[in-house]
Amino acid sequence: MKLLAGWQHQGPLLALWPYRNDVWRANAFFVQQRLLQMLAAITPFHPVKLGIHPPQINTALRMIPKALEWFPIAYDDAWARDIAPLIVHDSKAYSAVGARFDGWQGVHQSYARDQRFAASLAARMNSPFSALPVVFEGGMLSHDGNGTALVHAHSLKKRNPTMRLMQLQRLLQERLQLQRIIWIHSPLAADETGGHVDNQIQFIGQDTIVAAASVHDNAWNQELEALQQQPWAAEYRWLMLPPTTTYKEDPALYHDIRQHAGALTRGQRPVLRSYVNLISLPNVLVLPQFSQASDLDALRVLQQGVPTRTVVPVDGREFVRGGGGPHCLTTEIIDRRLALI
Repeated sequence: MKLLAGWQHQGPLLALWPYRNDVWRANAFFVQQRLLQMLAAITPFHPVKLGIHPPQINTALRMIPKALEWFPIAYDDAWARDIAPLIVHDSKAYSAVGARFDGWQGVHQSYARDQRFAASLAARMNSPFSALPVVFEGGMLSHDGNGTALVHAHSLKKRNPTMRLMQLQRLLQERLQLQRIIWIHSPLAADETGGHVDNQIQFIGQDTIVAAASVHDNAWNQELEALQQQPWAAEYRWLMLPPTTTYKEDPALYHDIRQHAGALTRGQRPVLRSYVNLISLPNVLVLPQFSQASDLDALRVLQQGVPTRTVVPVDGREFVRGGGGPHCLTTEIIDRRLALI
């Protein structure tokens, strides 16, 4: 049995329809448009599906293309990566492994549907489901599809303060069939999750890692340099993307977002731009762009470093305004025609 990596999945890429007016400006209209553009760009290379929260179906159907496959499923926010189950596979069957979810420990207080999402999606996929007895988000982990994983220790320990790191390591190794865990300890200050590897370092192939230093986070830069000196690092090719940056936008841009005590106030914190928050699929890499000169540098690194896959650039600016990127907003699923609708 092994945990499947994104580029090992033949099943669809799943995205969820954004709708929260306390996260997304203009009642999520702009991010909905960008998400549809991204899915349209991926479709020639890989199947996609869209999950829609049932009260949003009528609104969404007026906007989505008729050819886009969708299904109803309940959730609170659109960050599919963090609330969906991980898929493990043996020679005979697939199964789904979920975890507890706590709204990123204070970013949101309304997450009851998100807590149930992993089990609900597993049922829709007709897949056996088991639950990890910890709080865990998909963005905390990246793995090479061959037993080695990068896991963000900082956020994992914060979410599970009564457990020691060694206990967490044993649990993840046993339940996810991992032979080696490489801990990441330094979060990016502007990462509102408290530390996700998909903003810092990711496997994009069995032998390839993408990573980026930070303009603002020296602790991470030092850790990244130290990681590259470890014996295991020589087993992989390292592609260095342009550094992550943060910037402060005009708060007026967020004037129509509903502000309340149960959600992080938008427009007050710096926005994090990371090229590492990309999607890696069998035939395509989906790279966020930010209307910066460094966009072309990031594109060139991937085109030259992974010439066997098409690199699709997508506008990531609306995604980061909500706190994430393309990788955060999507996850790989199994199909079996889903038996969903």
